[in-house]
Amino acid sequence: MKVTELAKGVYWVGAIDWNLRDYHGYTLPGTTYNAYLVIGEKVALIDTTYPGFEGQMLDHVASIIDPVKIDYVIANHVEMDHSGGLPKIAKMLPGVPIYCTQAGVEGFNRHYDTEGWNFHVIKNGETLDLGGKTLVFLEAPMLHWPDSMFTYLAEDEILFPNDAFGQHIASSERFDDELGTDEAMEHAQKFFANLIIPLAPKVLKKLGEVTDLKVGIRMVAPSHGVIWRENAMGIITAYANWSNGVSKDKVTIVYDTMHGSTTRMATAIAEGVIEGGCEAKVCMLKDGRYEGTHRSDVVKGILDSKAVIVGTPTLQDEPLPTVAGFMSYLRGLRPGRLTQKKKGFTFGSHGGSGGAMRIVEDDMKKAGIEIFREPIEVYYRPDKDEIELCRRAGKEIAEAVRNS
Repeated sequence: MKVTELAKGVYWVGAIDWNLRDYHGYTLPGTTYNAYLVIGEKVALIDTTYPGFEGQMLDHVASIIDPVKIDYVIANHVEMDHSGGLPKIAKMLPGVPIYCTQAGVEGFNRHYDTEGWNFHVIKNGETLDLGGKTLVFLEAPMLHWPDSMFTYLAEDEILFPNDAFGQHIASSERFDDELGTDEAMEHAQKFFANLIIPLAPKVLKKLGEVTDLKVGIRMVAPSHGVIWRENAMGIITAYANWSNGVSKDKVTIVYDTMHGSTTRMATAIAEGVIEGGCEAKVCMLKDGRYEGTHRSDVVKGILDSKAVIVGTPTLQDEPLPTVAGFMSYLRGLRPGRLTQKKKGFTFGSHGGSGGAMRIVEDDMKKAGIEIFREPIEVYYRPDKDEIELCRRAGKEIAEAVRNS
């Protein structure tokens, strides 16, 4: 089995899941469960894998040392895609110290039969001397669970931040420069957009705490995806920018349609956006049957847009189910927690009393999107004047975006 050396005595010993296609409610092309072995005079294992993949991990460890020589286990996060190998490790190494937060102990007790497990509750800033290798532990609550923590390897300036800075991708490449930094950033943006947006204020606070430590970060080794060695500071800067809401002069238009009326409106709005000098991205949901229109891809595009416009027909006095489901997802992500707020409005058609646009508008407000104008609501099919109204609305929001 092939392992990857990050630095002298530091190894990737994780597992690759080539087949995972849906996780946390979004689509992905597989993933990795990254675990790391740090060897000084003593040996520490940082994180494990999803249940069923611990065999891959232990094979990797065994290619370097006998797994029974592991002296410490560092559990940065309770979630099972990082801790699923712990029961096997705890059984194989009775009494091995498991370093985690107090919230981690509580979480592990709820996930596994932990009788006999030897938990060591870390204090923020605590160190563990392995003999030639020093681990520093930083509490990181709500990045992205209450139990989360970071581990920093001082001598080699490697940050092990668990989920932070990760990407969901199954790849034989272990480093960003091997995969390609642009591709790695694309996957990292989708990861942030679907998991980290609600935590943006905490991200900024934690980045500030890491900066205050005045330590070098030569490499960032997350628990999913590739390891950042060429662009370690670049991904940290990207997280700061995304958390601050730094965006392009771009408008994302999200909608679904029953008989094409809402499509005509979306097209006219997009034409106005382009005339107004902004990039337009149009996403018809359709249950994600078309590439790039699954909700997880749409929110990735919203992350770097200054405005989002949502359209829906009215069905039985409600938004179309695809749009309603998308808005539920967007409310949970709460892009309004980003420092720079996004603008938006709603549009659509109806064949009766209407009303779906107001429901969507309310959802947008709950997500923290600033409402730019009144909804554009048409009866059955838009006429020439209504199409022109849509075009003008697109141009107006583009001009507002460019001036923001």
